[in-house]
Amino acid sequence: MVSNENIQINMAATEVLGRSFSDALYERYCDFESTFDDLKNDCDIVFFVGSSPKQTESGLILNASTVVLTDERISHVGDSRAVAISCSHVELVDISSNAFSDWHEISLLLSSLPHVKTINLSFNPFPSNLHILPVELQWPNLNTLCLNGSHIGLEMIVELLKKTLNLEELQICSNDYTKISSDYGFQHESLKRLYISNNNITDWQSICRLGHLFSHLETLIASDNPLESFRSDDDVNICLPYLHTLSVDKVQVSEWDDIVALTKLPCLNALRIHLTPLLKPYQKDERFFLLLGYMKNIIKLNGSVITANERETSERRFIRYYSQRDDKPQRYFELTEKHGNLKPLVDIKIRAPYLINVRLIYNQITYDKEIDVRQTVQQFKKYLHEIFQIPLTRLRLFYVDDFAFSMGVGGPEELKYPRRVLHTYNIHDGDQFHVDLKPDAPKPQHSNRTADITQRNKKSTDSNTTNSSTSSDDDKTNISIEISPFSFDSLQKLTEEKSTNNNNQTTTIELDYLYPSIEKNIEIKVNDDDDDDLLLAAAAACNNIKTK
Repeated sequence: MVSNENIQINMAATEVLGRSFSDALYERYCDFESTFDDLKNDCDIVFFVGSSPKQTESGLILNASTVVLTDERISHVGDSRAVAISCSHVELVDISSNAFSDWHEISLLLSSLPHVKTINLSFNPFPSNLHILPVELQWPNLNTLCLNGSHIGLEMIVELLKKTLNLEELQICSNDYTKISSDYGFQHESLKRLYISNNNITDWQSICRLGHLFSHLETLIASDNPLESFRSDDDVNICLPYLHTLSVDKVQVSEWDDIVALTKLPCLNALRIHLTPLLKPYQKDERFFLLLGYMKNIIKLNGSVITANERETSERRFIRYYSQRDDKPQRYFELTEKHGNLKPLVDIKIRAPYLINVRLIYNQITYDKEIDVRQTVQQFKKYLHEIFQIPLTRLRLFYVDDFAFSMGVGGPEELKYPRRVLHTYNIHDGDQFHVDLKPDAPKPQHSNRTADITQRNKKSTDSNTTNSSTSSDDDKTNISIEISPFSFDSLQKLTEEKSTNNNNQTTTIELDYLYPSIEKNIEIKVNDDDDDDLLLAAAAACNNIKTK
């Protein structure tokens, strides 16, 4: 009987060791209700995928060409013979994010998958040290090998390359590579596509060394590397003679000479480059025509196929861009030979015909604004009220035709009609609107006119004497009505006010209805000594009125 202690030890060992590839394959793809031990007692076990498994003398075979067992804690192969038979039709295996850490298990797995063309071993905890594989070991059918995020050393990568001589695609992204050495002593002639993005490579010389390692490289995806330049002493015609597709997005190049250096790649015709300090100061359309202007052989830029019309337009814009600059590149002179010396295009700003640029002026404050001449004067005044914070009831507006005013044939015209539309004033760009304030409305008030009562009595007496002696009756009537400020009612009111006033007080007589053209009120200062004179003057006035 097995003790509990032994069971715990076996469970701990299983947890450390992880699952086998064969067990994970069975659990994921087997349709049978039998246990794994029952199935393998009498025959070789082959697992399958799909609704129609194929029955053979040796067991069941997977009908699918793809096996995906990611994040399953797989650390070893298990039953390698069962794996080889069950996966005889499988061409792609994805076992990324598992627990493989032993190169012997990887060698056994690859040997158990004779027909697999693509295998993804990314994000497995492989050892970083070099492991020499047996000389006789070869995987000639392997076409694509993915080792992203595995942190495998480049020396071990070269060791694997020696066993996969027909490999065409290698993915080694996110492995913290900083520099590529040139002394690997090996050259792979079949590899065409290399993915080495998201590493820490800073110099272009390391990229050239990869070209020496892969002599027939056609596609290089090296984005997210802090490359500071695309220039080196290596001859790219020798190290990268077949490279036609290059992705260097999110690099750190900052000079157009680096773009010029890329033009020396003899077969380069597809480029992807977006985020870089070099292109940051430019707008999207400027980046496009500048890159195309420099790179004459590019037929695909940032994923877009370049048409003949786009090519010509970009080259012509390139000429105009550098025509006004002193730092003309050599490419500028090449393009002028092709398209000629082009004059800068006229900068025409197209806007709606009803939008006019005018100048608004108030109290030495000037605003240059674009106004809509379809609005009425009243609407325009409301707009000015909001700008200058002027009471709308006090706002006056004058229009000045700038051209006519400068020629001396026109002056300010006040906009008095609230419903008139602005465009009827024939407003042009540069015309002015001057804003002014109406004066404050006069407040109702009683003003007093002070008159010396003695002088008024004298004038009144003289007037009456003259009228009675020198004028006809009709003339007397007209003159009396014209110059006499008194009526019977006003004199009666005056007598009542006189009786109520104290000594040395001022008496005020309202003359609004008598003298509408003079100040409204006359203030008459009266003293006690003049009471008799005042009464005499009043009596004389009454006699005058009765006579008429």
